Amino acid sequence: MDSTKIKQIRSRLTIPLNRAVELLKRYDGNINTCVQEFHNENIKEIIRKTECDVKTVKEYYSACNNEIVKTIESINSREVIITTRNTKLSRSEIGFILWPENKDGKGYKTSKRNDIFIPTSDFEYIIDEFKDVFPLKDPFDNITEEYFDVTGNNYFDNETSKKIIKNVSKIKTKEPKVKKFISELAEWFNEKLEYADYIVVYGNL
Repeated sequence: MDSTKIKQIRSRLTIPLNRAVELLKRYDGNINTCVQEFHNENIKEIIRKTECDVKTVKEYYSACNNEIVKTIESINSREVIITTRNTKLSRSEIGFILWPENKDGKGYKTSKRNDIFIPTSDFEYIIDEFKDVFPLKDPFDNITEEYFDVTGNNYFDNETSKKIIKNVSKIKTKEPKVKKFISELAEWFNEKLEYADYIVVYGNL
């Protein structure tokens, strides 16, 4: 194996000797092809592990200096916003934050963020389904809450949460953006309810 080419490829990629040799053999000693395919393989791995689109992965991969682990962590820690709007908004807007908790009132440690944010204007499409399950007993202080609190925490146990999302999924609309919004919300709920004891809904008004 050409030692010059090994030095060249290792000057462009932070990889061990055996990996450099492997790439050079696979791509007939073409340095540029080796580098490009190395990054392509990394991007494919990141897509597989994050289930993210190619464009987003490439943006994060570049911003994270082509580091796989850092890229995956950055993508998985992104703020998740479910909205009917084309432009995602920041948490500085008024709305509702939802996350899963266990029976001890603690969040779950997972590779991806568990929480989502829904702007108030979008939550209006589904708020009645949350209001309809009240009164509810707060699981941590045993106080019966008569109404849905738009400015604080609302705790919904697993069974109640399933009822809510079932009714949300029945909402009829002809608007494609609202249908997509409901579908994304249902997907999030169904995924979390596979393990969560509670879904917490917090209004940040």
